[in-house]
Amino acid sequence: MASRALRRSGQDCIAAGIAALLLATAPTMSAAADEQADHYQKSVELEAALKYGDALAELQRMTGPRADSYMFHLRKGWLLYLLGKNEDAVAAYKTAAAKEADSVEARLGIMMPQLAARRWLDAEKTGLEVLKLDADNYLAGSRLAYTYYNLTRFDMAEKYYASVLKRYPGDIEMRSGYAWSLFKQGKYEQAKAEFRKILDVAPRHAASLEGIGLCP
Repeated sequence: MASRALRRSGQDCIAAGIAALLLATAPTMSAAADEQADHYQKSVELEAALKYGDALAELQRMTGPRADSYMFHLRKGWLLYLLGKNEDAVAAYKTAAAKEADSVEARLGIMMPQLAARRWLDAEKTGLEVLKLDADNYLAGSRLAYTYYNLTRFDMAEKYYASVLKRYPGDIEMRSGYAWSLFKQGKYEQAKAEFRKILDVAPRHAASLEGIGLCP
């Protein structure tokens, strides 16, 4: 239910791609700077080939100020997350966040390994930090809803699913999570209505079929 909130953050990918492009095409860089940019570029290419360990190793060949930059730690966190090294990924993303105090993307990055490690309370704290910076952030809202569901705080899950649905009413996975949050609170008629909305457009949606079947 709403597990897609855990999947790859598009913002991380976009940031990495833009940074790689800028680093690779800057016309006035020195030879040393060109070499640093080349490590970053090769890391992106290796990731695209699904060689995550090699991508991290190539990134870590960077030296000097670039190897302690926001972009370096942001990308390091992403690659560590892809490798399933959740604690190390959190640490790298936190280093990135410390370098850019208002960074939403770094905090969204922190949430991914926290959720993967089922560190629900830590994910809650991070998600609330994001919403202080960006009150309508889709990823923070959807991940918080998922977090509260797993904490069995179904009233809070309902709140955050409902908030996301106000802005993304066509999001079937969010509506499924919302319906299940209602169901878990014994709000069966409301839950059935939400499951029916999903089944009207996705009649084989497994979670909704299960849910409506369980409603008394």
